[in-house]
Formats: sequence, C-alpha cells, structure tokens
Amino acid sequence: MSAIHLALDIPCTRDEAARLFAVLIFLAQLETDPDAKPGPELDATFGANAREALLGIIGHPVPLGIDCRYDPVTDLLLVTDIEGRPNLAAVPVLLLWLYPDKLPLAYAVHTAEHPEHKVWTLIGLNRIEITEDAASVETRLAALRSEPGATRRIDLLPTKPLPKGD
Repeated sequence: MSAIHLALDIPCTRDEAARLFAVLIFLAQLETDPDAKPGPELDATFGANAREALLGIIGHPVPLGIDCRYDPVTDLLLVTDIEGRPNLAAVPVLLLWLYPDKLPLAYAVHTAEHPEHKVWTLIGLNRIEITEDAASVETRLAALRSEPGATRRIDLLPTKPLPKGD
C-alpha cells in the first residue's frame, strides 16, 4: 500500500495547540500503560469520559498516525502524517472536537505514488465533506463559513462503554 501524506497548518495559540499535544501524549502513554488516562485539560473538550471518547473517535487500537509541531513565530500548529499512515477516519472527527472555533478547516492528502492527485477533506461544524476538486475548496469553505447557526450538530462521541480487551 502506498504511503498517504497529510499536511495541515492550523493558526492557533500555544494553548490551543496544547490540545492536540495532550491527545498525542495520552496515546503515547497508552502504548505502555493500557490503563493510561488523558490529562485533565482534555475534560473540558471531551467531558468526564474523555478516555472513552478519545478511544472511540480514534478507533483504538488503530493508531492515529499523525504528529504535530507548534511554531511560536508564525502561531501555526503543523500537523503531519507519521510514516504515511494517518488515520483518515479519525483525523477530521478529532479536529472537529479539538478546534471547533477554527472551523471550517480543509486539508489535502495524497499518495506517494501520485502526489499530483489530491483528495481534500473539509471540516465544518455541521458536516465533513470530501472532494477531489481542488478548485471548489475555497468556494466550499466560504459556504461552510456562511451557514447559519454556530452550534455543532455532529455528535460523534461514543454513547456506550468500549468493549474490554482480552
């Protein structure tokens, strides 16, 4: 399978960037400690059951497959794939929950074999869209920005406990 590359820059503050770092730290701890819990800073985003919510969104034990770096000079959070294996099902949902105030966001992914063929994901408060038409991305982002109602209508948190492993 060809590597899939993802790159996304999110304008944000250091504190906003810390949300994604906290998720990545939790997932790293989970690799060595199956009872690891996310830090209390994620409770504000995911509620009292932050662990179950995060594992449900990511589809644990599937890896998230992304990394990030914060650039304090440009105030950008740089999100990239790890080894060409981003979890394309989890990334948009995770961004929806971590950065609702930054939406809509758009990012493109492409395979190593065909870097010229990009697939765009647009994340809004009310929908997630996927398109291969790069020319329509700015128009779609503008349409998502102009939608009435500023409340999130996509509710993707798990409603029941995750199954226990063997």
